[in-house]
Amino acid sequence: MKVLVTELRQESNSFSAARSGLAYWRSGWLLEPDEVHATLRTVECAVGGMIEVLERSERRPEIVFGPAFCSQSGGPAEPEVLEAFLSRLLPAIEANLPLDAVFFSFHGALQSTEFDDVEGEVVRRVRAVVPPGCVLAASLDMHGFVPRGLAASLDVICGYHTYPHVDFAETGRRTARLGLATIAGAEPPVMAWAPVPMIVSASAYNTMGGPFRDLIGHGRQLVDTGALLDFSLFQMQPWLDVSDPNSAVIAIALDAEAAARGARDLAARLYGLRHAFAPRLSSVDAVIDRAEDPASVKPVILVDSADSPNAGATGDNMAVARRLLDRRSTLRAAVVVSDPSAVRRAFEVGVGGTAEFAIGGAADPRAVTIRAEGYVRSLHDGEYRQEFVGHGGKVSRLGRSAVLRFGQLDVLACHTIVAPGDPQLFRAFGIEPRLYDLVAVKANTSFRVGYAPFAGEIIEADTPGAAAPDIATLPFRKVPKTLFPWTDDASFEPVADVIRRTRDFT
Repeated sequence: MKVLVTELRQESNSFSAARSGLAYWRSGWLLEPDEVHATLRTVECAVGGMIEVLERSERRPEIVFGPAFCSQSGGPAEPEVLEAFLSRLLPAIEANLPLDAVFFSFHGALQSTEFDDVEGEVVRRVRAVVPPGCVLAASLDMHGFVPRGLAASLDVICGYHTYPHVDFAETGRRTARLGLATIAGAEPPVMAWAPVPMIVSASAYNTMGGPFRDLIGHGRQLVDTGALLDFSLFQMQPWLDVSDPNSAVIAIALDAEAAARGARDLAARLYGLRHAFAPRLSSVDAVIDRAEDPASVKPVILVDSADSPNAGATGDNMAVARRLLDRRSTLRAAVVVSDPSAVRRAFEVGVGGTAEFAIGGAADPRAVTIRAEGYVRSLHDGEYRQEFVGHGGKVSRLGRSAVLRFGQLDVLACHTIVAPGDPQLFRAFGIEPRLYDLVAVKANTSFRVGYAPFAGEIIEADTPGAAAPDIATLPFRKVPKTLFPWTDDASFEPVADVIRRTRDFT
């Protein structure tokens, strides 16, 4: 048995003002096939989970690798990214034929300037060169876009069960276990796909509590009782502008009827929760008012999800800072911004110096900016270590960075923002979030893992940006208005398609 493992993972934002070329992808990793095992084997990521299962398998498969490309979210990928990936993947496959399986670590919402469904294009290219019975299995982010074409071309699809995402490696393990079962089984598992006609704000739910956690719990109960082997709920991320979108449910079972029944059940329950996924937003001024109230518990975390680099926004919007300065607020507050020109200016002025700074709009001309006299507190090379699951210990490089003070407001200015939900983004540069009255975090939900243990209050703010939580404000051009929230279909009845590719071929 021979299995090839590969990765192409990024979440795209169709509304981002910047495109993602290879230089941008270097914010994550671009690994050659011969670098993947040594680099990712012990990392809490999907590839690491796949490797663990394969190496422990009694079948003792030979494990070979394609490239591993992983990037922070961004605008649609430039053609050079897919070209570079395929120019390494396809030769690796051809050099290792015949293969019994190819295991992919995908996001599921990667869009390029050429393809709305990049993962589907990659799988199509791979299907053209592997033997007919080769099993193709993929791990995907919970916010992946899973159209029928992608589902029908894969034998196994497994999505994250947690949001904030902390089960990267476990999702890789699930994918590998089911992939191996599909190779070896006389009666391989059957996968069913059920589309769900809705797109909802990614900041309006999580698996730490509430109805979505309960729905994930229901799916796990189906697995625990043996009704299903596996399930995945894909809440398509809302910043992807494609012509035929859908959220989706995947259910895997030993027989077709069980898989279809499970997919229909979960899809009906997911759509039934659609109104529970409405974002609850406060104005920036209302959040500042709350933080200024002596009765509020500090720190107040203002969630600036619209400008989240984790969601592909540019991270250069100073809407929160503008209101703090315009109000002459006495709150001790902290924000972060991506602005290379402000950093250059800070290095010219030097630590302890004062100068006028123009900050914001470095990449997105629509962004709110500030112009004010600031004091240079500190200068940095921009390196820090993350503490999040899946990235704990990883060295992130923001480029040269500076901490600027405007009255009681501290601004961390950097070339690029990596892992905006990690408290270490501030701590590594002398800003301890626990000691501030208000901290603006440019993230959707990932930040809750690090911030929830010490946050006084967490408030979602209605801020501008390419990842705005209010879907109605996004400039969709392709997405049809037949989906919720534009169309509310109380009579919706899920239909499940059964995918039986490997059995059909063998």
